[in-house]
Amino acid sequence: MKIQSYKEDGKSLTNFDLNNCLLSLKAKYPELKKIHSQILQDVSKRVSLAFQHFFRRVKSKEKPGFPRFKCKNRYHSLTFPQSGFCLDEKLTISKIGEISIVKHRHVKGKIKTMTIKKSSSNKWHAYFCVEYEPQKKVKVNFNVLGIDLGLHHFYADSDGNIVNNPRYLRNSEEKLSHLQKFHSRKKKGSRNKQRLRLKVALLYEKILNQRNDFLHKQTRMLANLYSIIAVEKLSIKNMIHNKYLSKSISDAGWYKFLQILAYKVEETGGKILKVSARGTSQYCICGNKAKKTLAVRVHKCDKCGIEIDRDIMSAIIIKFTALNGATAGSAVSNALGDERLLSSMNQELSLHSI
Repeated sequence: MKIQSYKEDGKSLTNFDLNNCLLSLKAKYPELKKIHSQILQDVSKRVSLAFQHFFRRVKSKEKPGFPRFKCKNRYHSLTFPQSGFCLDEKLTISKIGEISIVKHRHVKGKIKTMTIKKSSSNKWHAYFCVEYEPQKKVKVNFNVLGIDLGLHHFYADSDGNIVNNPRYLRNSEEKLSHLQKFHSRKKKGSRNKQRLRLKVALLYEKILNQRNDFLHKQTRMLANLYSIIAVEKLSIKNMIHNKYLSKSISDAGWYKFLQILAYKVEETGGKILKVSARGTSQYCICGNKAKKTLAVRVHKCDKCGIEIDRDIMSAIIIKFTALNGATAGSAVSNALGDERLLSSMNQELSLHSI
């Protein structure tokens, strides 16, 4: 209707205009009467927003991406913006009835909207948007930690801990390849193809759940133990364009790890400090520049003679960069002139040196 109106009259229908058309559409298509009115109004809103973003991208000379019709295989969610649902031991939905649910936690705050989504593995989830003001916590301890993310190890910290990269996608690649090969050979639209598509979707879902479980456990542990956590400011969006590293970076889930860590540290009254990644792996704590390629996994300094895992050294540099300077080089130089920081550095080295 929006496209036809624009072509014939040169007028773009607004969200209000589309909502006014719902009565005539219900008369033409009686099955729409079985759907709650707010869901239909939300569809109008989605269509309006899709075209608004399209014209915005055209104006800013981005890749526009014209809105496309969403058939039943592409339309996976419906939203109740205000009413039409009730959450108790069961979920009651207007014009549908009571639905048994797995209520994994109590919903805090006033529920504002509900969105029902169908996953690619044919599972249904209800998402609630709530109005809630959590109490701000203030941490008494002043524990500082530096973290260096990597692919060889998932991360190493300035306390000398190393967390291995679980590589959930890499470990499931063989099974995934096997399923996808059989899926591609089945006849399009057949039951066998749908059955194998579901198996592929379930395996991807398992990989996602494993990764999310790992990320949440690691971030919760860090948020509870430390009040200030220093991390590198990584341009992950640009890094995944590297054809040799893109899959490994995506499998590790760096972006999601930093995102989860940020809100959990804030919840516990802590703070995240981001530092420039430039030079954090090329300096020694003594101030000497020790150049090395990614293949070199041990940091060796010709000046002070220290031999330590390169990721742990990078984490220590990140920590002192966040506390003392703008760049790795200047942070080390400034710290060498500060007796308090110098003694702290020496303690770090005595704990972690090989």
